[in-house]
Order: sequence, then C-alpha cells, then structure tokens
Amino acid sequence: MKRTLHFPRWGFWVWCFALLMTGGVCASYLRFAHGISRSGSLADVFPWTLITGLNVLCGVAIATGGFTIAATICILNLEPYRPIVRASLILSFLGYLVAVLGLVSSPGRIAFQMGVGNSHSLLLGIAWAFVLFGAVLTLEFTPDLLKRFVRREPPPWVRFLNMPLLFGAVVFSVLYQTNLADLLQSLPEKVSPLWSTPQLPFFFFVSAVSSGLAVIIFASWHLGVASGKSLSSDRVAGLGKVLAVLLFLYLGMRIADLVYRGIPLFVWKNNPENVLLGLEMGLILLPILLLANEKNLANPRIVYVCSGMVLAGLITNRLNTCITSVEAAMNAKYLPEWNEFAVAYSIVALGVAAFSLIAKRLPVFPQS
Repeated sequence: MKRTLHFPRWGFWVWCFALLMTGGVCASYLRFAHGISRSGSLADVFPWTLITGLNVLCGVAIATGGFTIAATICILNLEPYRPIVRASLILSFLGYLVAVLGLVSSPGRIAFQMGVGNSHSLLLGIAWAFVLFGAVLTLEFTPDLLKRFVRREPPPWVRFLNMPLLFGAVVFSVLYQTNLADLLQSLPEKVSPLWSTPQLPFFFFVSAVSSGLAVIIFASWHLGVASGKSLSSDRVAGLGKVLAVLLFLYLGMRIADLVYRGIPLFVWKNNPENVLLGLEMGLILLPILLLANEKNLANPRIVYVCSGMVLAGLITNRLNTCITSVEAAMNAKYLPEWNEFAVAYSIVALGVAAFSLIAKRLPVFPQS
C-alpha cells in the first residue's frame, strides 16, 4: 500500500502565525548573523525604526496601562472589577515582553541610549523587571494553584506581598515610559513640533492607561468568541465609560497643548504629517462620540469596535512620534526594509499567541 503524507489541519490564524514566525526567525538571523539592516546614512537620519514604534513604544504602553489598572482596582478595592486584574497583569507582562524583544531587535542605538551609562545596566534593568513582573503574576495565580493541586487556602503573606510588588511594577513601568518619552525628545532638531512637547510623558501615560483598558476589552471579546469565557456586558460597559473619559481628557489636553504652542495654523497645511495627525486624532474622537451614547455602551460589539480603534490610534501615535515626526523635521522619507517588517510583526504575533495559550490553560477572567 502506498504511503501518503499527512499535513496538519491548521486553521487560518495558525498558518498566519507559522508564516510570521518563520519570516521573523529568518529575518532575525540575517540581521544578527550577517549584519543586514538599514544603510548607515539612513540610520543617521532615523534613529528610531518600525520596531521601536510598534514593539517597544506600544509594548511599554500596554504594560504601563495594564499594571496601572490592576493597581487601581486593588488599591481602591473595586471588587466588581476584580476579574479584570489577572487579564491586566498577563497583558502587561506580555506587553513588556514584546517591548524587550523589540529593544533587543533594534539596531542598537536605542538599546545603548536607554541604559544608564552602558548596555550592562540596561540588561540588568531588564532582568530585574522580569523578576518583579514574574513575581506579581506568580502571587496572583498562587491561590488557584494551591486550591487545585494542594486543596488548601494560600497563606496570608501571599496577598500581603502582592500589593507592594504590584506598586513597584507600576512605578517601574511608568519610569521606563517616561525615559522613552525623554529619549524621543533628546534630539529636538529631528522631531516635528506636532509631536515634540514637554507634556509628552503625561500624554504617553494617559494614552497608555487608555490602551490598557482597550486591550482588555479587545481580548475579552475574542476570548468570549473562542471559549465563551469573557467579561459580562455590565463590566464591559463600565470599562467603556472610563475609557471614554480618559480619551476625552487625552484629546482635550492634546488640542490644548497644540493651541498653547501656536501649532493650529501649521496643522491646517496639506502635507502627509498633518494627515497622519488627523488620522491619529480621528481614531480617538470617534470612540469618544460612540461611547458617549448609553445605547452603544450596552452593546458589547460597539465597545469592542471602539477598543480596536483606540489600539489603532495608539499604534498610529507611537509611529507618528518616532517616524513621521522625524520625516517632517528632516524632510526625508522612511520605508522599512522587509526584515524590519518581518521581525516587528513576528514579535507581535508571538505576544498574541502567548496570550491565547495562557487563556486556554488559566482562568484569565475568573468569576466574571
């Protein structure tokens, strides 16, 4: 009897993940083993890349937002939203993991600039961050693990120790994001005034918390479609209200900052950076208008769509801050090479796949 080959029956998204990871691994090997990267002149003009904006800046934003949300719920004892804490911590840890992988995959300049003097201090800081974030996650899931395998309640010190570690994670992620904002403004002659502002750390923080809420809603929807284990519609509506308030604050402060610095007359000029700035603000304004309606808040699908627009707005803002602003200031054009695309999106795919795997094994939204 003739033997035939049997290929695994993977779904569409599994094949997409496999292709992205294959491309990312090949591109990473070529970049590190053979030094294939941007030309020297282009690297001098653009100190930050697609990987910096998509992986590092967006990853740190999600990590900062998630840890801040988890800490706020614990400190204020918001018991109805306690099921959100675990998802916040997991998404935060994965966001930081994506940022670290992006940092390691960057051409090298940003890695050395982020270190306190040298690359050794950077790697030491990354190691301490992983220890801290890993400890927070371990303590959060310890009660479930003890009940499942040992069948007893966790000792009191578990919950007592969790709070200071969580607070430390918030402080670390906020400081890290502030350093990134300062780094992006360290070369004022290379950044457009549309995005270069002394208020950038504050804008980064508010948009990070907004993106943290958005990614929780986004993940809850997809987890509900896949397994039925998602947040209730009441909690989604509550998160939508808070998200609308934060977006209104962010957009209002952003416009006020532009007006204070005399930028509006410049904004109305017809050029690519102003179009992209309009896209960025439009992706924030439309969710505000939709979430201001109580009927829309009662519809989880609309809240989910709004969360997707917020995440798209976050990506647009971070890419505008590190790429479009440099294009406008230096009158140059940046086009990522294929290996940058492959590495950047394979890292994102790895983060998404990791969350999907964790959600199948652990109760991400317990008692929701």
